[in-house]
Amino acid sequence: MSDKQESAIRLDRVLNYNRHRIDRALSLFSDRQRPLFFVVPFLLQINHPNFPGFVDDLEVPYGLALYSYRKEDKEAMLTIFPQHQSLLEESQTLWPTLCYVESLSLMGSIGTIAQSEKSDLDYWVCVNGLVVKGDKWDLLQQKLTLIEDWAWQIHQLEVHFFLSDIEKVRNNDFGAADGESAGSAQPMFLKNEYYSTNIVISGKIPFWWISPCNCTDETYQQAYYALKTGTDPNPNHFIDLGNIEKLDANEMFGGAIWQLTKAMDSPFKSVLKMAKLEVFSDNTDQQTPICNILKGLIHKGVDVESDFRSTDPYTLMFDSVINYYRYKNPKFIELFKICLYIKSGCAFTRTQHVHGKNFKRDVVVDYLKSWNWDRDKVENYDRIEQWEFSQVNILGKQIHSFLIGCYRRISAKIQGKEQLVSDQDMTVIGRKISSFYGTKKGKIQYLKRAFETGLLQDELTITMELNLKFDTKQRWCAFRGRQHYQDTKNDNNPCFLKDSSDPVGLILWCIFNRIADFDSTFHLLQNHLPISELDIKELMEDAFIDCQPIRISELPAEQLLGTNQVSHCLLVVNFSSQASVMDIETVRVIYLTTWGELYSFGNIKAFKKNITAFLAQAQRPHCRLFTPSRNNRKVLYQLIEEQTAFTFDKVGVEDKPVAAHDNDAEIS
Repeated sequence: MSDKQESAIRLDRVLNYNRHRIDRALSLFSDRQRPLFFVVPFLLQINHPNFPGFVDDLEVPYGLALYSYRKEDKEAMLTIFPQHQSLLEESQTLWPTLCYVESLSLMGSIGTIAQSEKSDLDYWVCVNGLVVKGDKWDLLQQKLTLIEDWAWQIHQLEVHFFLSDIEKVRNNDFGAADGESAGSAQPMFLKNEYYSTNIVISGKIPFWWISPCNCTDETYQQAYYALKTGTDPNPNHFIDLGNIEKLDANEMFGGAIWQLTKAMDSPFKSVLKMAKLEVFSDNTDQQTPICNILKGLIHKGVDVESDFRSTDPYTLMFDSVINYYRYKNPKFIELFKICLYIKSGCAFTRTQHVHGKNFKRDVVVDYLKSWNWDRDKVENYDRIEQWEFSQVNILGKQIHSFLIGCYRRISAKIQGKEQLVSDQDMTVIGRKISSFYGTKKGKIQYLKRAFETGLLQDELTITMELNLKFDTKQRWCAFRGRQHYQDTKNDNNPCFLKDSSDPVGLILWCIFNRIADFDSTFHLLQNHLPISELDIKELMEDAFIDCQPIRISELPAEQLLGTNQVSHCLLVVNFSSQASVMDIETVRVIYLTTWGELYSFGNIKAFKKNITAFLAQAQRPHCRLFTPSRNNRKVLYQLIEEQTAFTFDKVGVEDKPVAAHDNDAEIS
């Protein structure tokens, strides 16, 4: 059989696989999401003021190469835009004379057992960087952003476009470590991720898909340049994003630290990907990239219509991880199973999910049978959103403990070996990890949560008891929901959240970790408590406006490359004192830094020793004073300003005390 015939057979099998991946994705979309799958490519094909994504500039590049407007596309467009039926009937009048987008493909969980109703649509938009550059690049990016905003604001669907220069991707240049990009940290790992999971939605196919499996870079290039115009396969139907012969051991450290940052938001996904890194690190010379394993199965003609497990990139990764850890570290296998099941979102024991059949359920059922999970165990994970905080906390600690341990094991294996990650990306990612995982005196720790959502409470209960083990001789406790006095005395109360020597720090921890927000109601037990529910409400609404939750993973690179400085400072005065007190009894000093760290100290000295540093900062921190309205604010604020020789913004007081010093005078 000639090379040309073999290429034609491989192409046919790849196209068949791609169609089935699309069918799998559509079978898992909700009725609300399904039309948008067809609408998004259409919006890239046109640029018209009646449709989302319109950019009012004649130079805006748009249009999809080889775009085909099929029956499904038309029906979807009419579903979303029924008011434009007449225009859609003559849609080809909207087509561009030149198509700038060479290829549009989805990557990630779509069309795999990991797809859920919450899955993002992550598109790679591949263009010729020599043509789409400068203002054209910016205009196309503007168009993509408009479509993203429309999809979320109108349809609550997260769509992300990654505008990619074909030549740069071919040369493994994915930019800096920011947003969703891994930058210099792991370019080959990123390419493996793309090839493993991508579905071509419209336009040209990556030539890698029909190149010989496990071929060298040289063989790949020879095969690509052997394509000739006017023959089959037609070279005009492919883009060259480069080959993957093997993964680069020099990316191990960058890949590991990148997964730690991703785990701050998506721990389940990161557990398996971090585990896969450890699998690779143990045998860097012989490990075949997942994308090449998948491509080999497709080329051999595996039955993609029925053999779901062998042609699902997520199950391929999971099975390789299980096979490795079964012999190397079996204690983690149960955690991997839990992560896979929860990530699948099948929820078999929920009545609303019982009916309906799709490939994902078939695959997960096979797994459950092989794991010997009984109904009680499955039901426990199906109701995970109703778990008590203690259960969620335990799972979260297990997940993050594995991630940190895996990171350390990988680091030990590659110690002394050159790593690819750039100094700048190392700095950015390293500081994110330090801010999230690091422990320092006075720091409000980030909760190592297992889930991105589900911990926010409508009601919380605060208690206080005398306890000599705490430095204030007081033990303040927070509980989920509205508690009775006797319940709070139970040491095994499943609603217990956290204890502290200080009520301000305790409430601050709840807010910063997204357990409480402005709509949450706090209840206080015991009549002798010095604070009231009104005090807590004022603390949250008036004082904690600068202490809202931060996503460390989303902090911009330029901010993390700068000096770690205090951006906001709050002094909470006499929060738990009696209203009649006219002197300063307690001061809680709270700092928020530019690297996303929050600190709480119980003495005004923590502020005084930093005044000089504050005044030396190019951007001075926003410093405020707060005490509950039941206290004599003017007197207490004036005493603080006299002690510190510093002028604050004062919550609830308009006039400035005469005795206060002017900060500018201190600089001179």
